[in-house]
Amino acid sequence: MPAVLCPKCRWPLSRAEARSGKCPFCAAPLGEAEAVRSRRRELPAPVDERGTRLPLSQSARPIIRGALILLALAAAGGGLYYGISAGVTRYLGGGDPPPAEAAQEPEAWPADLPAATPSDNAAPPAAPAAGQPAKPPAAPAPAEEKVGGRPVLPQEIVISHGVMRIDSPEGEYFVEPISGAVQVILRGKVKTLRIGSLGGEAFLDAGGLEAQKIVFAGAIGGQAKARVSAANGFVEFRGPVSGEPRVYVDAAGGKVTFVKPEAGRPGAEVNARLHSVIKAKEVDIQVPISGASALYVTLSAGGKLQFTELNGRSLLLYRKAAAGDPSPVIGWGIVRDDSRCKENK
Repeated sequence: MPAVLCPKCRWPLSRAEARSGKCPFCAAPLGEAEAVRSRRRELPAPVDERGTRLPLSQSARPIIRGALILLALAAAGGGLYYGISAGVTRYLGGGDPPPAEAAQEPEAWPADLPAATPSDNAAPPAAPAAGQPAKPPAAPAPAEEKVGGRPVLPQEIVISHGVMRIDSPEGEYFVEPISGAVQVILRGKVKTLRIGSLGGEAFLDAGGLEAQKIVFAGAIGGQAKARVSAANGFVEFRGPVSGEPRVYVDAAGGKVTFVKPEAGRPGAEVNARLHSVIKAKEVDIQVPISGASALYVTLSAGGKLQFTELNGRSLLLYRKAAAGDPSPVIGWGIVRDDSRCKENK
């Protein structure tokens, strides 16, 4: 950087050239004061940055940048939380959306209804829903009382921790109507089991009860669940079916019938989103199946399935109990709308 500017020719001079007292180019005299003034003239004026204000756009940049970083972190954290919660929910088996209006054909055969098989040390049955009076398990009808026009034979009933054990191999037992969040568990032996209406979130578990004949005499509705077993016997549905019930029937060597209406007696009219798993040797559906019902039938060797009519979006799937069994006999009825009947191999 030059130390002095010549006052005449304005040529920049070094300190060594300025010490001679005159400009080596134009011979103009160089005074000390002129050299100092020239030097000061070339130095920039000092700036006091303490009072300087940045433009608004420049001063707001750190705030905007920080806000954007916070938003990005919040979005990333929300996505991570949603992903983790959804994964945990799927792993635990919850958060499933409700089934579609149409009865969808499953990729695999549906699983059985959850069994309620408490031991003698099990907890009592679930309490009824809020606002509903507690309903005790069905009590046995007294001797000689007529149920459905037939006398009820004496029977021995033992209730232990919510489980009713019946010891009446030649007798008949009637289950009173059940509604609300009430659970009734039956075990033992009986010749005939007659079931009243099931509604609300009632759960009747008679899968461990050995019976020769089971009759659903009342209506089945709401979100009721029922499990019954008559290995080589008969299971009959004689009441209307509505709502979204789930029914499991194990009659691998017997017959299951949805009875048609008779004179002065209603039949098993099905207009619901019924989900039923049936194991039997013979299934006879004498009434139309409407709504969005799904019936999954497993036929034993030499089995037979016949139905009257399928409407709406109903689904009737059947299969053989064993791959080596002969093909079952199918008595086809009318298939309307979007309903389907097919073998699920």
